[in-house]
Amino acid sequence: MKKFLFILFFFIFLNFSYSNALDVKEINYHKDNKAWLVIDDNLPIVAIKFAFKAGSGIDPIGKKGLANMTASLLDEGAGNYSAKEFKKILADNSITLNFNVTHDNFYINLYTLKENLDLSFKLLDLALTQPIFKLEEINRVKGNIKLILEQSYKDPDAISSRLFREILFDNHPYKYDTLGVSEDIDKIEKKDLEYFLKNNLTIEKLFVAASGDIKESELKKYLKEYFIKFDNKKKVNEIPRYNKKINSETFFHEKDLRQSSILFAGKGISKKDPYFYPAYVMNYILGGGGFFSRLTTEIREKKGLVYSVYSYLYRYDKYDFFSGGAQTSNENVDKVIKIIKDELNKVKNKGVTEKELNDAKNYLINSYVLRLDSNKKVASILLNTQMDGLGTDFFKKRNDYINSVSLEDIKEVAKKILDEKQIFFLIIGNPSNLKNITKI
Repeated sequence: MKKFLFILFFFIFLNFSYSNALDVKEINYHKDNKAWLVIDDNLPIVAIKFAFKAGSGIDPIGKKGLANMTASLLDEGAGNYSAKEFKKILADNSITLNFNVTHDNFYINLYTLKENLDLSFKLLDLALTQPIFKLEEINRVKGNIKLILEQSYKDPDAISSRLFREILFDNHPYKYDTLGVSEDIDKIEKKDLEYFLKNNLTIEKLFVAASGDIKESELKKYLKEYFIKFDNKKKVNEIPRYNKKINSETFFHEKDLRQSSILFAGKGISKKDPYFYPAYVMNYILGGGGFFSRLTTEIREKKGLVYSVYSYLYRYDKYDFFSGGAQTSNENVDKVIKIIKDELNKVKNKGVTEKELNDAKNYLINSYVLRLDSNKKVASILLNTQMDGLGTDFFKKRNDYINSVSLEDIKEVAKKILDEKQIFFLIIGNPSNLKNITKI
């Protein structure tokens, strides 16, 4: 009991501190461009995250992997610094600067001591405007990427992920791995990398979020000095909208494994949809709550058929979907799928209990502060919230959004998302006695 009260007090204290401390500043640094900032001068550290709308989804046909390769090469020498020298000056000054891509975004992550902000931005500027793209480094990075892709065709999880995307996204750009396609990697040349930087990293599609020991005036100064130059008015490539209607079907890919992987997907929901938070709470109860979820209780705790089972709401810029998965022994695949379907139908037809709803609300509200215990995490959440098109007041409203979810709201959204006729299953493994399947 004492332990429970301590944990409860800890959550309440942190939640109180967080709600009073997370004062989000919005800085207009150029035309309509705004950066978000949370000032925290407890330590002389600054975390800044940037995102251009230039992920792998805009890779041209025949050059899949271009965005990722560009990101992978930006710290491999810039200006007068070789790859080794560039990385050494970062390390010597305790500066973390890295680049990565998702399907939608091209990310820059900067983490530095306050005293090294000037140097950090100068090095970032060199990487973005004067990358060397030395042939030796290009070939080395190509080799690394191709090796990872080659190994992924032997890894069960990677195979599952690839087949899942191919089923879900058909011929849409989202179906490709962010790393690209091996045969395309060989075709990418220095001029392609330079073209990508020049034409896709535009300020029109830039989002910035910072947290730490930096003033509004300082951040604004750096952004004006180093990023206004990206206002180049170039035509920005756009990822096409995707509107696939998912149909009920079970796909099977045979693989000689001791366990089978099960993935499923159905209709999702936009974060701007009025029913997003009912869906968010519903998913926590169904499969997003780990050991406290219905799927875990029914399939793992009561039946002992899996080690883990889960569900989540996934959002791309151009498509949202509900998904989940599990791993089980080959002989239990049909049983696990049946229970998953049964649990989806129970929530759709009967909803959830008041206790489940209250427990979910309490967890989702009180645990949120634990995602904000570092400047890096705060900057990341600020960036994601900004890209979602939500205002700086979101952090004051979030708890109210969750608290306002009712039992009826969950019933309503469950009817939209948990329709068995609009959910497909994918099985990878060597199960027996499967019926009505499509082999792939």
